[in-house]
Amino acid sequence: MDALGLGGAVKRAWLEPAVVFAAVLAVYLAVTPRTNQAYRHFVYMAQGFLQGRVDLPGAPDYYHDVIHFQGRIYAPFPPAPALLLLPAVAVRGEATDQGRFGQALAALAVAVFVAALRRMGISPRVRLFCGAALAFGSVLWPATAIGTSWFFAQEVVVLATALMVWELAGEARPLILGAAAIGGWLTRVTVLPAVPVLALLVWVRHRRAAPVLVFLAVNAAGALLYLGYNALRFGDPWQTGYGMLSLGAPNAEAVARWGFFNLRYIPEHLYTLFVRAPEFISAPPYLRPSPWGMSLLFTSPLILRLLFPVERRGWLLWGALILPMALPMLAFFSVGWVQFGYRYSLDWWIFLLVMQAGALGARPRPVDGALLVLSIAINALGVYWVRVLGW
Repeated sequence: MDALGLGGAVKRAWLEPAVVFAAVLAVYLAVTPRTNQAYRHFVYMAQGFLQGRVDLPGAPDYYHDVIHFQGRIYAPFPPAPALLLLPAVAVRGEATDQGRFGQALAALAVAVFVAALRRMGISPRVRLFCGAALAFGSVLWPATAIGTSWFFAQEVVVLATALMVWELAGEARPLILGAAAIGGWLTRVTVLPAVPVLALLVWVRHRRAAPVLVFLAVNAAGALLYLGYNALRFGDPWQTGYGMLSLGAPNAEAVARWGFFNLRYIPEHLYTLFVRAPEFISAPPYLRPSPWGMSLLFTSPLILRLLFPVERRGWLLWGALILPMALPMLAFFSVGWVQFGYRYSLDWWIFLLVMQAGALGARPRPVDGALLVLSIAINALGVYWVRVLGW
């Protein structure tokens, strides 16, 4: 009887995220009749891997963020997203729909996140509230509607961070946590500064050196893979390709004067994060997103609830993961482009929503529901504008 009861509990534990995955993906597919096929760097990267190459064979000449080196075209991006695409590209080749694949990954991330909140003992109402907040009340939804390479990478990072939360909510196994970490920073290097914090959390959980060493060894293996990948591309393990990019105005001038990272860039990021508003137009729907991004307070007003939390359970932990990823990007030369909201926030948005789950207490209040509905409506408008503007 115990065994049967345990089996039933396991089934119930996985039924909820399975339903969440199916529901979220159904909405993503329904509201996006077709995805943007203009920029699919990772499809060509995966195709190169399948051919034993590290360039982008067949990539169109008009592609941005590529490097022309010794007669071949390369992307500066780390390889993890292309590795995820390998099975699809092996079957469909260049016809692989990177955008649709990204929508599936985003829906999976929401499901894993809901499962992680269940592991943490969060009530069903709150975890489904936070799942909806991630899927439809954040810039993840418009990102899935865009689907180009930059947003595909963000979707992979959201999945990686959801897996981190899921594992931290459980046994914090160093092998799995390490794999999730390298999956994140081999997609966007912005995740890398969180690795020392994750190592500390492994130590806090296990109080033994061995699990920490395993976690660090997994990340060291990822680092060797990345260095080898760079050496194969450019003959230099430390050359990521970003320093070889041909940037357009105004970025080229800024990087030439101040480099890729500089404190001078911080005000622009802070303005985009907290102040930048949409543009007003004379015809319905009267608001048009700025391609430079918009304030998180506008795109996801539900985070205002963090100002009035019921409790602050685990805020130190999740804040310690957010800060090393968010702060360096404030000094980055670009705030992003052709985006709804501030896409870099997706690097750490999952961790902020865990804090949100604690802030809600046992159940969401009517004002929380109103903020969620408003956030969903705003991001639905974002999906509309993505289609209208051809992003």
